[in-house]
Amino acid sequence: TVVGERVVSPRHGDHLFEVEADGFWQVHPGAPRALVEAVLGLLGPRPGEVALDLYSGVGLFARFLADRVGSSGRVLAVEADRTASRHARTNLAGLPGVVVECGAVDRVLASPLPAAFSRADLVVLDPPREGARALVVEQIVERSPRAVAYVACDPAALARDVATFQKFGYRLRSLRAFDIFPMTHHVECVALLTRTGSDLH
Repeated sequence: TVVGERVVSPRHGDHLFEVEADGFWQVHPGAPRALVEAVLGLLGPRPGEVALDLYSGVGLFARFLADRVGSSGRVLAVEADRTASRHARTNLAGLPGVVVECGAVDRVLASPLPAAFSRADLVVLDPPREGARALVVEQIVERSPRAVAYVACDPAALARDVATFQKFGYRLRSLRAFDIFPMTHHVECVALLTRTGSDLH
């Protein structure tokens, strides 16, 4: 749906999302559904939990995390791109317990945030091609999430960041690959990491 010269409004499930016409949204029409279902299926969000959606774009994962954690839960969406962050505020407006922060992920996680986000039960990590890198991984681990879903478009960056997570006691529990860029060599991966000794999966 086109809602203006520069803004489009794709639908996923029951939700419409405001996106800049030249902004990032998965090209494959089935990709948002496949990725959201994979992330939620791996994380198993529960009412009342605290979730971080890092590199959140226009708030796709945050919107569905908010549905699952409910009004007693909390969701922090962090996005560096100002335009995408503005759309995320629109897409997530009116949801209780949801906070949108615009800024580089490492800087936002190092800044004073509402006390609820000093810890996290769940993290969705959907970084650009270069990956999250060690500092962001350390900032995530400091919040002791029970599970991290890592959405990756570059397997090499994913492998590097998974190795960093392992140094801090997190194991790769599951890895799924999605062919959402047909006729190219690109593959989108969704990885689940949990603390060593966790009984999740």
